[in-house]
Amino acid sequence: VIDEAVFKSEVEPSQDAWVLFVSESEAPTSTAEADELALALFGQARVGVAPSSLAPRLNASPGSVVALPFGTGAKSKAKAKAFAADAVADAKKAALDSLPDNLVDRLSASTVDAWIGGALSTSQTKAICLLFSEKSEVPPLFRSISLTFDGKLGFAMLPATLMPRFNVQKAPALLVMFGAEAADSKEGGMQLQGMQFTPQMHGKFSYGNIANFVGQFVEMRLAELGASGGDAPPKPEPTPKPNKDLGPIPELSAETFEEECTSKGGLCAIALIDGGSENVNKESQLQMLTGLRKRKAGGPLAFSWVDATCHPAFAAHFDLSEMDLPTMVVMSPSKLRWARAIGAFDAETLGTFGSGVATGRIPTNEMKALPPLEAGVDCATVKRGADVVEDDGLADEIMAEILEEERRAREAREAEAAAASAASTQQKDEAPTRQLSELEKMERDLEECSAHDLLCAARREKQLAKIEKKRALEEKLREIAKKKKKKAKKKKAA
Repeated sequence: VIDEAVFKSEVEPSQDAWVLFVSESEAPTSTAEADELALALFGQARVGVAPSSLAPRLNASPGSVVALPFGTGAKSKAKAKAFAADAVADAKKAALDSLPDNLVDRLSASTVDAWIGGALSTSQTKAICLLFSEKSEVPPLFRSISLTFDGKLGFAMLPATLMPRFNVQKAPALLVMFGAEAADSKEGGMQLQGMQFTPQMHGKFSYGNIANFVGQFVEMRLAELGASGGDAPPKPEPTPKPNKDLGPIPELSAETFEEECTSKGGLCAIALIDGGSENVNKESQLQMLTGLRKRKAGGPLAFSWVDATCHPAFAAHFDLSEMDLPTMVVMSPSKLRWARAIGAFDAETLGTFGSGVATGRIPTNEMKALPPLEAGVDCATVKRGADVVEDDGLADEIMAEILEEERRAREAREAEAAAASAASTQQKDEAPTRQLSELEKMERDLEECSAHDLLCAARREKQLAKIEKKRALEEKLREIAKKKKKKAKKKKAA
């Protein structure tokens, strides 16, 4: 929600493009439509809901949608574009169209070689990012990636006609590439190596997925250049943001749940930890979460934490118990959807998880209602943990029986596997040896390539083409031989 103070401190001085839903109310709340647009524009433009009092400053009327263009100092009344309430798509397009494309060079067959040489020598990672597209204009998504990684890589868009040269099969396609010394070169020649963004492996084409793909490549390259004594320049200092100090991450309770989660709009990223005094890691966990919240400020996630051992019903709502702590869930109060983090409880893992949910890369589950928080609970005095149950020895007997059954089953499986292996070895020993055909030799010698070695992949494609050609020739020869045999048989019968 964008009020007068937030508009002055965050919107007006920001460089990002914005889409603002101008409410007909003076005290607006986020809407499902605004939340959905915020997820769609994540990383490319920002979204907010403004009160009706800001309508005159936006050259708009209450109930309309306003697009504010990219650029510092571009959030004036004269540059604001107002659209009707049912023209959200037009406002979205106006915001995206304002993103600059000056960081992306458009190449042709005559300019690509010279550009690659220059970009490899001037970018911080000594690498390039290429987009193959059948479109004439640079897509807003690729413009956003070039703005995010400005200076780290050289960015260019190439026509689909150049795809065969880079062993690309289909457009659109995105590659990150770098120069490496050729293994068979005696004079230190260079060859291009790299990797391609594939939706099957990296997720759909979205800002979050592509930024994660490119970001991991940049970190890898900077580490390699540093380890090998490369002359990559130091990382630039991040530009200070006008956001004020957020303070420690807020704790959820029945009294603060609406303020810190449901009324924020977007998604709630809630850490569930053991808030009891016995948890010696509590303070370090809260410090890590506070730093993560500060780093992700301005995004679609509202961070908070809940004492899950004080509010076990809250954790049980997500099928979680004390044994699952610490963990994090991200939920959408408006859509009643949620997802749970899997893996280490650290800033990097949780940050990646939150971005994955926000960009749609990580699937979510449905819930019928919001999780409960009991009012009036004093977590300082609440009883935590389950009551101790006296052991009568029966559990040990049951466990011993289970282990014995598993041992017998394991021995039976091992004996069966040994018998099958012996039978297979005997069949191989008895099988007559024969000479491989030329086609079988070609299939045996087919080169195996890693996902990063594009030259190897190109050689493999040529090998496959030769194999297919040989297979077709042999099939044709068999047909000719069959016809000759049939003709000779008819001649003999006559």
